[in-house]
Amino acid sequence: MARVAAVVEILPADPSIKLEDLIERIRSGLPEGFELKDHQVRPIAFGLNLIKAIFTLPEEEGVTETLEKYLNDFDEVQEVNITTVTRL
Repeated sequence: MARVAAVVEILPADPSIKLEDLIERIRSGLPEGFELKDHQVRPIAFGLNLIKAIFTLPEEEGVTETLEKYLNDFDEVQEVNITTVTRL
């Protein structure tokens, strides 16, 4: 089965959230077949940072919606934007 890569911007709900801790919690609970390949913490404004992450996922219908729902279930996450999806 083919895989896809998704680039996702994750905006935290509060500037005081420890993003590295959030990343590890995201990584540890990912659904089967999902993998966090890489991430960067980027400043956006007024002390607020976002996580830009690359996930690999199985190529299945609705897989990006599953990822988005998983990420939005964290209380520390305010917004999730999937910016790019490409087949590997």
